[in-house]
Amino acid sequence: MELRDPENHEDGDPEEDTATALQRLVELTATRVTPLRNLRVQYRLIRELGSGSYGRVLLARPRQGGPAVALKLLRRDIVLRTTFLREFCVGRCVSSHPGLLQTLAGPLQTPRHFAFAQEYAPYGDLSGMLQERGLPELLVKRVVAQLAGALDFLHGRGLVHADVKPDNVLVFDPVCSRVALGDLGLTRPEGSPTPAPPGPLPSAPPELCLLLPPDTLPLRPAVDSWGLGVLLFCAATACFPWDVALAPDPEFEAFAGWLTTKPQPPQPPPPWDQFAPPALALLQGLLDLDPETRSPPLVVLDFLGDDWGLERNREGSGGLGDMSGEDGEEEEEGGASLEEGTEEEEEGKGGRRMGTDGGAP
Repeated sequence: MELRDPENHEDGDPEEDTATALQRLVELTATRVTPLRNLRVQYRLIRELGSGSYGRVLLARPRQGGPAVALKLLRRDIVLRTTFLREFCVGRCVSSHPGLLQTLAGPLQTPRHFAFAQEYAPYGDLSGMLQERGLPELLVKRVVAQLAGALDFLHGRGLVHADVKPDNVLVFDPVCSRVALGDLGLTRPEGSPTPAPPGPLPSAPPELCLLLPPDTLPLRPAVDSWGLGVLLFCAATACFPWDVALAPDPEFEAFAGWLTTKPQPPQPPPPWDQFAPPALALLQGLLDLDPETRSPPLVVLDFLGDDWGLERNREGSGGLGDMSGEDGEEEEEGGASLEEGTEEEEEGKGGRRMGTDGGAP
């Protein structure tokens, strides 16, 4: 079943809107979840790839053969069944795009977890490449161009990712020839009521940060444009531009002040002054404070031929090595603990340093 943009149907074509189609798909899929005593019945569990407050991701290999997969486990005591089914269904519907992490068939449940398999990205997530310095300009352009295409694909089907950040970008090779946007746990149909983030989140746009419970806003693609702009900054500098896009955060206030001053000062405040004018123009469009005039993700393509001023970023990928650990890996003796163990994880860290959050909302 394909999710479609409700505004694009022709006269006489009774297409469902995205929200209705997704709900129907969730109901159909609910009857096809396979119950298992434990996941080791179908998979050889190798090692943990990431974890968060909602679950964990394991490297696993199907016992019936085939390539290694990333097995996403969501805790049944925290995650609603409908939330798990929605994430699985959205993933299946958009898996045809190379810029979106492929979700594999066969949702599962054990006494403690819901689970589904996704393709395995052997080089981890983008934040792992940004521990020491920003990426070379060519790699930054490769990353944001692929993500722009993935977001445009989602938006054309009436969906908004709503969680674009380095932790959710999976890397398949050390030069970023392929990256894919993952973690569709917050992906919703456009127009869905969206509250403020649960805590300070550097990638959240100001229109959401300004909300006070129980207020919500209709979810719009402009949320993903903002996330892409923040991610571009992160990829180039290895840090977030601010803790939260809200006053009195000093870094955000400096950027917003420069953006809104008329006439605009020719020199932006640090650290924005490290970008060349074309990159600054791109960032100003993606990080427009007004969601109604914010640039769409595909605007990135108009700037790929320009100099972004990132020549200071030394060549190489930040010392990223072969992190797959796949070949020759034996199943751990404590394989059961990989599946059944639960940990208390930190949530919503507000610092600007790159980090990893393998959670699934």
